[in-house]
Amino acid sequence: MFGIGTGELLLLLVLALLVLGPERMPKLARDVGKTMADLRKTSDELRTEFLNADQSLRDLKDPSRLLDVASRAATRSETGKAAEMGATAGTPEAPA
Repeated sequence: MFGIGTGELLLLLVLALLVLGPERMPKLARDVGKTMADLRKTSDELRTEFLNADQSLRDLKDPSRLLDVASRAATRSETGKAAEMGATAGTPEAPA
């Protein structure tokens, strides 16, 4: 964590206890914890946004891939319609 060893961390805690006193230490620890959680959450959100933006840029750089995907989807759709029409074409109508 930040390149701080156990001994150095203990020294910092003792110094903080001497400077701030035992009354203010719990509140400070709570505030530091909340701030760290907020920073981590913001960092994760930014990372997600950058990854999404990067993927969007890759899609824009390669429009042939988008056309290929759209073409495959249209072909599947038409194939499904043709199969459906073929399946119902040979079915005799029910007598009235």
